Amino acid sequence: MKNSKKIMAATLLIAVGYAGLASAHSQAGAVGLANSGVARTDVYVVHCIAPGTKLWLRVKGLAPVKVPLVSTQATKYIASSVLSTDTVDGDALYSPTVVLAAGSGDYTLNVNKSAYTGTLAAHNGPQTYVAEFHCQNAAGSHTDTTWDMTQNQ
Repeated sequence: MKNSKKIMAATLLIAVGYAGLASAHSQAGAVGLANSGVARTDVYVVHCIAPGTKLWLRVKGLAPVKVPLVSTQATKYIASSVLSTDTVDGDALYSPTVVLAAGSGDYTLNVNKSAYTGTLAAHNGPQTYVAEFHCQNAAGSHTDTTWDMTQNQ
């Protein structure tokens, strides 16, 4: 089961990864384990290179529609953004945009899947998403943004 999630995530990342190269700030993924309703978190380190002074972010859950929701939050040292949740899974809309202004450097971006404790098996398993983010300067213009995944749950 662990391998099937890795294969699915790798396929999804490869397929959407080329789109991420074009926009330079979108990351598709799948958070959660096959046949499990347990809450999980994918973690990225986003590098905001000077003059980047803040991280702009949002997330959307993709089809198939499931009860668990995806959300995102950024942290840097003790500063953190508010949690931004996509409240309607599978539609075309992102969660509300949030910004964390904590200077240039590395930000931690979490993408969370909420827990599901119901009995419908269709709502268990990985929740697919697209996180959209980019670094900005003080004026709000896009600056160099790179990232690495550090946790894939």
